[in-house]
Amino acid sequence: ATQQTIQLYFGASVPADTAGLLSDYLGKFADECDRLRLQRIAGQRQTGNEQPAAPNLRLQDVYTSLTTDGSPVIRLRTHTTAGRARRFLERVEKAGRGPDDVSPERVITVAFPGLSEHGGAGAAGEERMRRMAIAPMGLDQVADETALILELRRPELAVEAIAQQRRLVLLGEPGSGKSTVLRYLGHLLAHRAAGADLRLRGWADDDRPVPILLPLAQVAEQMTRGQDPDQALWQTLGQILDGPQELSAGLLNALRQALRGEGVVVLCDGLDELSAEGGERSPRTQVSQALQQLVRRSNARVVITSRVLPYREAGAWQLPTDTWAERTITPLAFGQVRTFVRSWFRSLAEVDPDLDQAQGQQQAHDLIEQLEARPALTPLVASPLLLTMLTLLHDNDRVPENEVELYEQCVVLLLERWEPVRQMGVPRRPGLIQRLGSPPGLTVPRLRDPLHALAYEAHSEAKGEEGRGIIRHELLRGRFQIFFERMLLPDPSAACRTLEQVLRIEAGLLVARSDSAFAFPHLSFQEYLAACHLAGQPNMRDLAAAVWQSDDRERWRKTLVLLAGRLAAQDKATDQGLLWLKRLWGRSAAKTPAQYHQDVRLAALTYQGMGGRAAFAASAELDLEAEIESPLRRALAQMFHTHTTTIPREDRLIAGQVLGDLGDPRIPVVDSEWHTSLQNPSTTFTAVGDHYWRYVPAGRYRMGGWDDGDASAEHDLTPFWIARLPITVAQFARFVAEGYRDDRHWTPNGLTWRGDRTEPYGWGDPQYSGANQPVTIVTWYEATAFCHWLTAHLAAVLPANHEIRLPTEAEWEVAAAYDGSTTHRTYPWGEEEATPERAVYDAWKRDAPAPVGICPAGASACGALDLAGNVWEWCASHYTTYPDTAHTLEKDFTVNDFVVPLRGGSYWEGDSSNVRCGARYRNHPDNWGGHVGFRVVVSPRLAHMS
Repeated sequence: ATQQTIQLYFGASVPADTAGLLSDYLGKFADECDRLRLQRIAGQRQTGNEQPAAPNLRLQDVYTSLTTDGSPVIRLRTHTTAGRARRFLERVEKAGRGPDDVSPERVITVAFPGLSEHGGAGAAGEERMRRMAIAPMGLDQVADETALILELRRPELAVEAIAQQRRLVLLGEPGSGKSTVLRYLGHLLAHRAAGADLRLRGWADDDRPVPILLPLAQVAEQMTRGQDPDQALWQTLGQILDGPQELSAGLLNALRQALRGEGVVVLCDGLDELSAEGGERSPRTQVSQALQQLVRRSNARVVITSRVLPYREAGAWQLPTDTWAERTITPLAFGQVRTFVRSWFRSLAEVDPDLDQAQGQQQAHDLIEQLEARPALTPLVASPLLLTMLTLLHDNDRVPENEVELYEQCVVLLLERWEPVRQMGVPRRPGLIQRLGSPPGLTVPRLRDPLHALAYEAHSEAKGEEGRGIIRHELLRGRFQIFFERMLLPDPSAACRTLEQVLRIEAGLLVARSDSAFAFPHLSFQEYLAACHLAGQPNMRDLAAAVWQSDDRERWRKTLVLLAGRLAAQDKATDQGLLWLKRLWGRSAAKTPAQYHQDVRLAALTYQGMGGRAAFAASAELDLEAEIESPLRRALAQMFHTHTTTIPREDRLIAGQVLGDLGDPRIPVVDSEWHTSLQNPSTTFTAVGDHYWRYVPAGRYRMGGWDDGDASAEHDLTPFWIARLPITVAQFARFVAEGYRDDRHWTPNGLTWRGDRTEPYGWGDPQYSGANQPVTIVTWYEATAFCHWLTAHLAAVLPANHEIRLPTEAEWEVAAAYDGSTTHRTYPWGEEEATPERAVYDAWKRDAPAPVGICPAGASACGALDLAGNVWEWCASHYTTYPDTAHTLEKDFTVNDFVVPLRGGSYWEGDSSNVRCGARYRNHPDNWGGHVGFRVVVSPRLAHMS
């Protein structure tokens, strides 16, 4: 079988012993990849004979397929009708085939890409509707006989993405499983290349390339010895293929032909974790260039892993998008969690004589039940690493809820796992402190101080697999030698040898990488322990500020977030934590505007990481509003008013959520705020300033005409003001409490629809109830009633003969697309393509609206935000008469009218084409969805069409 692989990929002129070399390499490689990285940690139970009783779990036994954010795999595409589709949806829901129910391979999700070409879709103006997704939640509003296109989908697997993209950058957060995917794939490909009949999703049966796992840190290490990047790359490949002492010498040369063809897949791990110091001469950039040179010379498949934030902020070392595809590993859905937990305990029962299958199934059931009952654990179990540690901690009665507590318990587990288990009739082995001589004052927790320092130094070095620093034997021994001398141990050198033996053979917090080097078991632990070190330093703020202001800011982000949680856990939030926060949000002459906004970003992460208000509430001497909430609120609001702010979208989301919790000052809620906003509105057509009401001057504007052949019409508009942001949950909540049951505010058809309702459908759903999230799941009737209620509520301060209402399509379009000239923009911000920095659309991979106004770079010319994306917005015109009467108002609609226009696109569906100024959608006035909201205008009262 190996000879067949050679004939397929290597060409005819290869040494005679190549088959033997390759066979030996593939066998060793497959075995090495299949070793579970946490295997020894998982099994540090001790027998009475002090021998490790680790279960012999293998990666293939417990691996659960990881998914990416790539386009879903279409399992079936067919024509159907709305009636049949509804019945099918019910069967799918009953079958439990969602992402939270089963493994990704078995998932069935249903999508409706549009109306079917077969029946009912050929009328004029329906072409755009065919391109619009029909939300499943709105399917009930479609007539049974309506012809639809139905698709059955499942997520793309990471191994499929690697098969289908010859040049792939695989992104993921720490602990997301990037390296595990490479090792699992490498294991299977090695067996396939050796002739095994293994099916692998996405890979053709005759596609059997030779895998090479290339830790990029080894390439950077070769560069430190004076080699240029290309030489270092090939030298590292030679070390991997030819083996120690060149026991397989010649294999690299034999594989050169395969590298030039399609016979090799190179699995490159950890590009972002190389040092970025030095700009274009940094190891990160040079190794990136060497990899690009490699693919220019060969047709081998290459996949490179990197953490998300550093790569997205990359400069010279980012791979060119015209030749490299990008995928991000998605967090685990609960179906993956179920699969992993069951696989773990099933495999454990097979190798543990003290655990039978029934007991293993019961343990898996208990853990899954515990995870389901505690929604707070959802962000933690979404990480494969943390899920593994939770599984290891399942012997305890309680699973940690927050990240810092989880890491702390995992550290305790890893550090103290050497402790013996009492067994009947067997003498108990002395504990570590006893083996060190039981010196006064020495405890296991105190042993952590030098480990914290080692983690900080290791993280500063940023070398080794997955960004884990390589801790040399000399450094480890030197640190503990000094520590034991200060503890007055009689023989510090002997104590070092004892501790080193425990760490190397029995403990799990440091993993021996060779005879002379150690590393932490995963980057996350290195980051957490480095945070512990920072938290214990008197100059913590200076150290933290230095790394945050360095070129490696993104690599330290996680550590500094964990530092916040560590300070709170040690009851330091009100002293060291508060001083650190004040330093971050404070202005100084030394801070550039860009650095100030980065500091405010970190302040939001720090405040959240410390637990928010709860971390400071117990301090009676602290004025929470004056000393914390007010300055942080102002700083965050100012950050979101700056259109040039460059903050990763993940952190803008967190900052927006924190601002909502503090009380978003950009959003008028109480009477005094509404009055102030109306007394001081913007009076110029400009994005400058932070006024809530954005002025749009009178003028003659062209509506429509977005695509060639589209109808257009010109309309004279009176001046009006449009709300800078969509109406939020906090703003709508007052109407629910004070005006929802007041019949005066409802249209006749709206009042009939409302009936006995006392609040919107799904009101209070945590997914949609953030204070500064745009209000959603509201009908056109409810949006219109809110406007009437607010007009009545603010009558005393509104300009004479003005009202607050939904915008007409013409008003919405002018506010979104015009900048004072006679031509409209494609997007609110101009002609540049949509990006996640400018709008919240499907690229964010959100399952709920984002806080409003967190994309300041997407502001329209008048200064309004979120006109593109986040939520579709109800308008007050008639859909079918656009553009001819786009400037006129409709007084009311019947529930059967499928003619209420929506504009602006949303987070939920479609691609960037849905966030164009010209994108339109229509709906029934009584329909709602988690992706539909509204904003309001202040305008002179206009006559209604009906």
